[in-house]
Amino acid sequence: MKRFRIELRGENFLLNLDGEPRKFGFHLSRYLRAVDAATAEKTAAIQVRQIPTLKQGVGNNSEDPPRICLQQIREVNPLRFALCHKRQRFELCVEEDPL
Repeated sequence: MKRFRIELRGENFLLNLDGEPRKFGFHLSRYLRAVDAATAEKTAAIQVRQIPTLKQGVGNNSEDPPRICLQQIREVNPLRFALCHKRQRFELCVEEDPL
């Protein structure tokens, strides 16, 4: 299996984290193993949806769905993977666009 570093960006996630629904975005970086880059991207997208903050209640309707976009994917060597695979970044931020 190959080793990859993946960076994803999420947009338009309607979440109620503090009593008032607002739209959030996120940046995520993750190291994982996969057969190829396409499988790594799909696996990362599935893992994102399992993050408790996002899983607990995305309130978007079908006309205004949240989006997850691939920012970067690259294959990394086994040494870098061994040193960094536990480093995973997830940054949630309020989007500028008000409801």
